[in-house]
Amino acid sequence: MGMLRGINVQAAIKMVGLGNYDRSDLSSAVIEEARIMGSQADLIVEEGEVENFNQGLIDWKKVLNSTHWLVLSSSGSLEGQSMKSAWGSSMTFAELEGCKTVMIVEPPGEPERLEEAWGNVIERIRQIQVLYLSQDVIDGISSLEGMEAGVLIQEVRKRSLVPIVCTFNQENGIVIVSHSLGEETIEISSGISTKQWLANFLCMLPQFGQGPSEIGIAAGAARRGSDKFGNPD
Repeated sequence: MGMLRGINVQAAIKMVGLGNYDRSDLSSAVIEEARIMGSQADLIVEEGEVENFNQGLIDWKKVLNSTHWLVLSSSGSLEGQSMKSAWGSSMTFAELEGCKTVMIVEPPGEPERLEEAWGNVIERIRQIQVLYLSQDVIDGISSLEGMEAGVLIQEVRKRSLVPIVCTFNQENGIVIVSHSLGEETIEISSGISTKQWLANFLCMLPQFGQGPSEIGIAAGAARRGSDKFGNPD
């Protein structure tokens, strides 16, 4: 049973992700998990499509039309010039199509490139509506920004004005979400992975809205199953 006892939420959520070539990025995993949960979720870049990838051939209007979320990973900006161009273009076209961008900041394959990846995110920060910081990058970004790790989530939101900045610790089930009225700490059921929580959060947000109280409900909502959308058993 979850926080949504007695609430029937069934509308389909549509989201797309760029997806790294090898599917090693968290955004690819979130898209796959959302699909398992019953959402209309697709990846734009074909797996293994390295040499033949041409971002100029992507019909962004078609891809992003009537889409709730564009889900990206910071690591996508490090995958070569063509992928980096697609990574940036996707956010520009998402704005035009009314699609909201979710940016997942995760450890790059080469740890020393975290500063580069974070810098790429900062350059696009005004185009991002949900910023997720992986637990594995919080210390590194805190060092880059010259602040304590414990205040990073709230300070990044204040400085960037991104509507939602969040993180999830799957070891203890603690979610931290910062929004316009402050920061919330929410404890959810143990045994939920990062990809499961984030996919569910993105599925729930369009259903309940993005006011401060609704964000908290979405963050702590019961996991969506393939035949249920936040509905308790």
